[in-house]
Order: sequence, then structure tokens, then C-alpha cells
Amino acid sequence: MTVYAIEIALTRTVAAVELAAAQQESSFPMAVSGDRKRLAVLVSAKNEPRAMRKIWKRLEDALPIDVLCSQFPGHDGTYLMSIPMGEELWQTVRTRAAAERSTPEEYLQQALEQALARDRSTRRARLECSLNELLRTFSPQEVTVAAARRIGPPV
Repeated sequence: MTVYAIEIALTRTVAAVELAAAQQESSFPMAVSGDRKRLAVLVSAKNEPRAMRKIWKRLEDALPIDVLCSQFPGHDGTYLMSIPMGEELWQTVRTRAAAERSTPEEYLQQALEQALARDRSTRRARLECSLNELLRTFSPQEVTVAAARRIGPPV
């Protein structure tokens, strides 16, 4: 069997007691982020989807899991995610996927890619607005010098 590194994003910060109980219950080696909202877990399984199912099975009731995501891309360069959905939402996804003649997985991948593209576009637009506001008050040289000071010398 292969060992897979999976990141667990939690819906809230968890207490040290909860983490200790989850680790003891699951027997997974875990690394915890400083804010205790993310965990990295090592899971032995035949494949990555099975590793994720193993995590859900052992930790679903022990931790407030939001999403699971592989730490490393697969052979095709993509990351595997596991998102919990209620039956009603899953039925909606299946219906919309069928309407677009795709699988639920393909539909969700496309929806995620579109959401990320919207986020990048929104961030760029916010940056442009902020920069325009700065340039109405300060010269381009002042903005550049201030940004250079903030960024610091190259390493």
C-alpha cells in the first residue's frame, strides 16, 4: 500500500483535546497548523480516493471537517478534493451535470475553476481600484518607492 498525504480543512479552530482524541481514535499521523484549522494526515491505502474515504470514516464524527484535499498533485497534475454534500445538494449537482451532459465530477470541477477565475478577476479589479486611488493622491514614484520599501530587498 501507498501512503498519501491529505490536508483536512476544518470549519473551525479545534481544541488540543479534540485533536488528541481524533488522533488516538484514527491512529493517523497528523501535523497541525498553528491556527488549528488545518491538519495534514498520512494515510496508507491502495489509492487516493480510498485514503480519503478512510479519513471520512474514521474522523467524520471526531472533527468538524470542511474539505479534504490531496497535498500533492496526481500523475495528471490535478489535486483530489473530497467535499461533503447532503443528498439534496448532490441531487442538484447530478441534475445540473446531466443538463450539461457531463458527470457530476466534471461539473463540479468546471464550477470550481469558474469560481477561482472569478476570484482572480475580482482580486485584480480590487487591486486596480486601490492603485487608482493611490495614484490620485500620490505620484507613481512615491507609490513605487513605498511598495519597494514594503517588499524589502530581494533574497
